Amino acid sequence: MSTFNEATQQAAINLCLSIADDKLFLGHRNSNWTGIAPILEADIAFSSLAQDDIAHASAIYELVGSLMGDSADDIAYGRKPDAYLCADIVTKDDGFDWANAIARQFYCNHFDLLRFERLSNSSWSELAALCKRLVVEQHIQVNHINDWVMQLATGTTESKEKIAHALNEYANEASMMFETPYGFELLIEDGIVNSSSDIFDAWHKRVSEQFNRAGIEIEVKQRSVDAQGGRSGIHSEDFNESLRELQAVYREDPTAAW
Repeated sequence: MSTFNEATQQAAINLCLSIADDKLFLGHRNSNWTGIAPILEADIAFSSLAQDDIAHASAIYELVGSLMGDSADDIAYGRKPDAYLCADIVTKDDGFDWANAIARQFYCNHFDLLRFERLSNSSWSELAALCKRLVVEQHIQVNHINDWVMQLATGTTESKEKIAHALNEYANEASMMFETPYGFELLIEDGIVNSSSDIFDAWHKRVSEQFNRAGIEIEVKQRSVDAQGGRSGIHSEDFNESLRELQAVYREDPTAAW
C-alpha cells in the first residue's frame, strides 16, 4: 500500500470517496428500475448496470478502507450527509421517466470512463491498477448507453423530444460533476493525478459527438469555478431521500454485511 503524508492521504481519500459515492448512488437510483423498464432486455441490462456501479463503489470503498482502517460498509453507509462527496446528478430523481434515466446514465458513464482512463496512469499504484480493470467494464456501459440515446433520438418524434428534453434537464447537474473534492490540488502537486484543467473539454467533446451522431442539439455549459455542490458536501433533497433509503438497513443493524 502506498504511503502518503497526512494531508495528501486525506486528499486521496476525498478523491476516492467522490468516485465511490457517485457510483453507489447512481447504482441505487438505477436499481429502482428493476422490473419496470420499458422492455425485458432493457430491464435486465439496466439492472446489470446498477450492479456494476455498486460493485465499482464497493471496490473503491475497500481501497479507502485500507487507508482509513475502516470497513467498506461503515464508509459506504455510516457517514453524515455532508461527508458524502457525490455530484447531485447521481441522486436526481428521474420521476420514473425512462428518458431521464438514460440522460443521467449517459452523462455519468462518459464522465466515469474518462475519469478511470486518467486515473489508470496514477502514480498511486493501487488506484491505477483498480481503474485499469474498471475501464474495461465502463466501456461496456458507455457503448450501451450511447445506443440508447441513439435509439430514442432516431425513433419517434415523441421519443426524440423526450430524450432531448431529458438531456437538457440534466445538463446543469452534469456540469457539477467537474467540481473537484477538497485537496485535489495536493494530488496534482504530488503527481498522484494529472491536472484536470482540460477534463471538461475532453468530456464535452465525447458527449457532443454522440449528440451530433443522434442528430440532437444539447448545450452543456461548464460550471462556474465558484459553484459548490456535492463534492463540497452540499446536497439537494433528492440526495437526502436517497441517503435515507441507503442507510435504512445500516441503522437497523450496523453489522449487516455488504
